[in-house]
Amino acid sequence: MSQSLPRSSAPVHHRRMLLVAALLVGLLPSAAPRAGGSGAPVDARYAIEVAGIRVAELALTVTPGEGGVASRLVMQSVGLAAAWSGARSELATVMRRPEGGPPAPVRFEAVHTKRDREREVRIRYGGDGAIAGLALTSQGRPRPPEVPEELRVGTVDPLTAFERLRDWLPLAAAGEAEREITLPVFDGRKRVDLEARYVGRAPHPEGRGEAHELSVRLIGRYGFDSDDRFIELPDGDRPAPLRVLVDTTNGTIPLRIDVPDRRTGPVITLLRDCLSERCPPPG
Repeated sequence: MSQSLPRSSAPVHHRRMLLVAALLVGLLPSAAPRAGGSGAPVDARYAIEVAGIRVAELALTVTPGEGGVASRLVMQSVGLAAAWSGARSELATVMRRPEGGPPAPVRFEAVHTKRDREREVRIRYGGDGAIAGLALTSQGRPRPPEVPEELRVGTVDPLTAFERLRDWLPLAAAGEAEREITLPVFDGRKRVDLEARYVGRAPHPEGRGEAHELSVRLIGRYGFDSDDRFIELPDGDRPAPLRVLVDTTNGTIPLRIDVPDRRTGPVITLLRDCLSERCPPPG
């Protein structure tokens, strides 16, 4: 079941765009691990454009450690979008990598700020990967969770989901795993299923050989409404899936996320691979 929430018009457009980015931008490097396979570090900067105008920039870092991984995603509106709302989001996850099992979250924290508000999410997970603690605040005041408890069971946070995609894609591309994967994601405020399908090889968008192509659907389970154009609702229309193109050469550097039949975007593209060149610190 999906719930409609009160929203204003113009600022909401940017919030929806940033929500889609939060769910997807990690897919770029996560779907394209370096030669070391899953667990390889990531330090990358991205741009989001709508109708050819840059509206946000993102920084994603993944830092492997002994037996675990730390991941951080910072999203900052720029240009007119920044003047309108000043939206900024920061997500951070610590996860462990059990022997022979998928990455499991340990804790997840998110801070979402706009000019007139700040919201925080903190999720703590038990040794079995189940949610052991959940705290939501708005303007420093505790808020009860709106997503029903039964819909939180078996979920992972967005950045852990992307780390699991890092494990899956090389196997799917090699025919050693199913070509489709579904990941139940809960970020403290919304519940969504991320469905990814490995399509195969496609022409490189810049004409340099081939790229891996993925088709991605975001299915809203709770907290979305019909105005969220890139979210598929169980009782609503089925929007076109997002296309993810990943380079097959040069360490499989990710290339682009877009919706092929939407000329106005949004489009997410890699700006810098900061493991290959010096970049300013994220955020």
